[in-house]
Amino acid sequence: MSHPSSDHYKGFEISVQALRRSKERDEPDNGPRHFDIVVTISRSASGESGKSEMFGVPEQEPFDSPIDATRAGIDYARAIIDKKVDGESVDDL
Repeated sequence: MSHPSSDHYKGFEISVQALRRSKERDEPDNGPRHFDIVVTISRSASGESGKSEMFGVPEQEPFDSPIDATRAGIDYARAIIDKKVDGESVDDL
């Protein structure tokens, strides 16, 4: 299970949830794991009732820890905010 982590960037609030996948039979117990990462972006000033948008982070290489997966989610959200991800936008927030 994952606990959401958050960050603020350029007037947006970013929440990240990194869900660790089950290990494959041939993977070591303490080896790097794949994560499904979802980021939620909202305007920081919008409060509880503000509009938010969820984005799935594209498939990544395995991560050594949930912290590394969360950092990848924050980096992806920042790239969306900076308009560096084709087809993804926060213009309507």
